[in-house]
Amino acid sequence: MLTLEDILSELEKNTKYSRKQLYDMIKNKHEELSGLVSLEGAGHLVARDLGVNLLVPEKMVLKIGNIVSGMKNISVKARVIQVSEIREFEKKDEKKGKVCNLILTDGTGEVRLTLWDKQVGMIEEGKIKEGDVIEVKNAFAKENIFGGVELGLSRLARIEKVEDDESIPRQMVGLMYKRIPIKDITEGYYEIKGNIVQIFNVNPIFQVCPNCRVKVEKTKKGYECPEHGKVEPENNMIISGVVDDGTDTIRAVFFREQAQAVSGLESSVLLSMSQDEAMNLVRQNTLGNEIVMRGRIQKNKIFDTLEMIVSDVRELDIEEESKRLINEIKALSA
Repeated sequence: MLTLEDILSELEKNTKYSRKQLYDMIKNKHEELSGLVSLEGAGHLVARDLGVNLLVPEKMVLKIGNIVSGMKNISVKARVIQVSEIREFEKKDEKKGKVCNLILTDGTGEVRLTLWDKQVGMIEEGKIKEGDVIEVKNAFAKENIFGGVELGLSRLARIEKVEDDESIPRQMVGLMYKRIPIKDITEGYYEIKGNIVQIFNVNPIFQVCPNCRVKVEKTKKGYECPEHGKVEPENNMIISGVVDDGTDTIRAVFFREQAQAVSGLESSVLLSMSQDEAMNLVRQNTLGNEIVMRGRIQKNKIFDTLEMIVSDVRELDIEEESKRLINEIKALSA
């Protein structure tokens, strides 16, 4: 249960009133009810009158590797392994805004946390920097435009630098990807060997806002972000298709560097072409290729089927595969 001090702190953070004014309100409410409720109870009533919700569900303490889109009131303890440059931009109301992205890891995975405006002050003032261990409380998880999961901060979210914890790695530790036939696939992190048998007819180039990475729309005035108005967009590459390993097929989505790797094409080359020309070139460079891909298997909410968001892809190396097969045979005969 929240103490009176906790209640005062929350109300002070979320209203325009001073601590003394809030205490007087609580005391008056307490007297108004003739002492039938405690000061803490009166504090909850004042909070309700002011539109502040103090009944925040207990936070979920999670490992990063277990976070999925849609979760709320998350708490994680992780190390900051990367701090992006601070970007300034003009909001729709013509006020200046700031954004900065942190990459966090706890050894089970990594996740991006986006800081906005006042939150960026923690970076500018040196309160949080690369290498620090932090606790993020009351965050929420959402799926970003690249199919990954990232953290956002709710109104009651808090970020605190905590004592260093040597059990948390100072850099992302590579995930273990188990090679598995597509017919046995479940949600998780896996490696698949197969052939690209289909490429979907989706424009391989799309534009995102450089500040929030949300897809932007082209208008008569240029490119518009729903949050940040007119922006100079970043061009990103996407290729999606079907991979067949002989046991079954699975949809695979390649973003940015992985799209370039699987096709051998640069986004700047495709940008100068029509969509039909670009798709024909992508198909020429990918269809029939035998690849090894690693990534996260997740449920596609639209089609209700499993798909892989690819984090690494390479052409099949015959020598490497031969060594792998020999090692598997030795392990079976041992």
